[in-house]
Amino acid sequence: MRYIMGVDGGGTKTEAVAYDLDGNKISEGKSGYGNLLINEKQAIINIIQAIKQCSITLQNEQCLFICLGLAGFGGVEDPQNIESELKKTFDSPFIIVNDGMIAHAALLKGKDGVLTISGTGSVSIGVHNGNEKMAGGWGHILGDEGSGYWIAVQAFMNMTKEEDEGIPYSHLTRVVLTELGYCSVTELKKFIYSATKAEISAFVPYIVQQAESGDEFSENVLIQAGSHLASSTLTVCQKLNYRKNVTVAIKGSVLTNIPMVQNSFIKQVKSALPEATFILEDVSSTLGCYYLSMKYIRK
Repeated sequence: MRYIMGVDGGGTKTEAVAYDLDGNKISEGKSGYGNLLINEKQAIINIIQAIKQCSITLQNEQCLFICLGLAGFGGVEDPQNIESELKKTFDSPFIIVNDGMIAHAALLKGKDGVLTISGTGSVSIGVHNGNEKMAGGWGHILGDEGSGYWIAVQAFMNMTKEEDEGIPYSHLTRVVLTELGYCSVTELKKFIYSATKAEISAFVPYIVQQAESGDEFSENVLIQAGSHLASSTLTVCQKLNYRKNVTVAIKGSVLTNIPMVQNSFIKQVKSALPEATFILEDVSSTLGCYYLSMKYIRK
């Protein structure tokens, strides 16, 4: 059976999936992180391991194409390292793209449109008439507005404001302090300046809980997050000269799992582009590798 191999290499795991030429999953393999910026040598080992695991029950000579979507690929100084290892290990032709591009192709089924992602970070990616444009994706220091990290940081910043101005601690502040095991906001620096982005983003559910209970500050933060994400989406639409019939897909825990963010996002995109349609389902990003690979095979 002839097949296509799709690889999604992220910051925590690498997923390899083989698809037949009709887009049906026939095999899969998993391993550790595939983000080349974490540790390039180990990431390459993990990527090859996932592909080999996926190929155990398949014939290598029947693999027509390998498409890899790797986090951090755009920031790699010399892509020849992974390219040479892939050439040495596998006989099939391949392409390597950023993981955002395979997520775009997966949700939009290889067609034109805009994908906005909001998880720990945030980015908008658009494709129209062969052109590709992005907005956001600058990371937590330069941007990532509307992301889980950004949402959590707004709450932490509000905590410092309460402390500085002598305002009685809000219920959200008390909840966060209890979770951290602290008695005072003055202890907050011990956590903030040693925590990872994921550890900070893990406080988003507490903000969502407070928003659902009617806390005005928490509600506003989530609405603002949706607004920021809509703004990056509309920026991409403007770059690509989308006038009206744009398809917008969403991905990431913030946009897919927090109704207040999603509703704010959709409302603001629709206010600017009333005829926009939205894709809210979630599918494996490796499916995007199938759609991208088929374009190369058909050339």
